[in-house]
Amino acid sequence: MINWVYVVILGLAVGFLSAMFDWPFVVSISIILVFGLCSIGYMFYIAYASTNLAKIRKYIVKHKKDPVMNYIHTLEVGTKEQEIEAMEKIIGHYKQPVIKNTYEMNRAIRLDDFERAQYYADQLMDNQNGPYGKALIAAVAGNREEANSYSLKSEWMKYGIEAQLALTERNLEAFDHFARQSVEAAKGLQRYSLYYSFKKAKMEYEMESK
Repeated sequence: MINWVYVVILGLAVGFLSAMFDWPFVVSISIILVFGLCSIGYMFYIAYASTNLAKIRKYIVKHKKDPVMNYIHTLEVGTKEQEIEAMEKIIGHYKQPVIKNTYEMNRAIRLDDFERAQYYADQLMDNQNGPYGKALIAAVAGNREEANSYSLKSEWMKYGIEAQLALTERNLEAFDHFARQSVEAAKGLQRYSLYYSFKKAKMEYEMESK
């Protein structure tokens, strides 16, 4: 997400310095491009490569007006109801079928509406989110054979399914192990999302077990 206020301020600052020092136009444009590329590079690093949860959190909080960032932030600080509300905002905001179907599926799983979740997972079978969703639904139901029958490309997905199976089987030691493995296999926003999703899943499990 580009901070356009920052871009405008940068442009004005470079324009002022250009006039003061009589820089050629190409120099001013080059400075703006360099700063712009650095900003975009940092955005992609945080989103897809960082393993520093504190830095990722700082970025998420700064951009939480974006529906996806707001949802991810809600995983840490919100209730289950607020999570669902945040997903509904994403579904209403984005037009891309993959995004809409993914969050429709996730919302249905969170509501234990597995028939509806299966429907949206079917729409995503040409995307890695579909098989993962189907494996997750099977894991919640405790069907280990089916959960492990889907081909999952990402290591964090494989460990994530094992973590859910362990939770369903009421094996907290195994859950902690596989949840940690899943988080460590992920980077960027996915790492942050998994960390707080697992943390909340364990908390909800412990509350229901009392």
